[in-house]
Amino acid sequence: MDQAKGFPSVIEWLKIYLKPTYARTKAKNSPEQVDAIGVSNLLAAAPKNLKRFIFVSSCGVLRKDKPPYSILNSFGVLDAKKKAEEIIINSGLPYTIIRPGRLIDGPFTSYDLNTLLKAKTGVKLGLVLGTGDNLSGQTSRIDVASACVESIANPATVGKVFELINSGPRPSVIDWPGLFSTLD
Repeated sequence: MDQAKGFPSVIEWLKIYLKPTYARTKAKNSPEQVDAIGVSNLLAAAPKNLKRFIFVSSCGVLRKDKPPYSILNSFGVLDAKKKAEEIIINSGLPYTIIRPGRLIDGPFTSYDLNTLLKAKTGVKLGLVLGTGDNLSGQTSRIDVASACVESIANPATVGKVFELINSGPRPSVIDWPGLFSTLD
């Protein structure tokens, strides 16, 4: 780093862009820092009588070497989320882990294709829940938030890890207890 100006050197920039593992070691907000270490810190600070720890992970954590997930994991996103999941499961605290598909609908806060295209569902689609990291598709951020809130009050989601995607016709009212009852 050019200490006089506070800018990385050309060599450091080349390392960052050509070797993703180098970038991860230098980043202060890397997937590892946010998901794995951040979750570990939250769990350490959690009261022992915590009612539930709800974590939003990602579809594909068990398929990180297969497209399109291998692209998402090129900077360690899925590795860090899987590590966070394992930390949560082994914490002894009650938990629910939700694995949405590719997030759509606003707010568009990240620098990705979804933000560029302002991807929206258009017609609201139904919800599909699954286990075993077998689902693929997209998920509305609104539905992810609703799943988190609905999980808090539903004991059927304690100790569960499930995927959530949008697909098919949407009922006028989402039957969250019915959806949660389908989980193994």
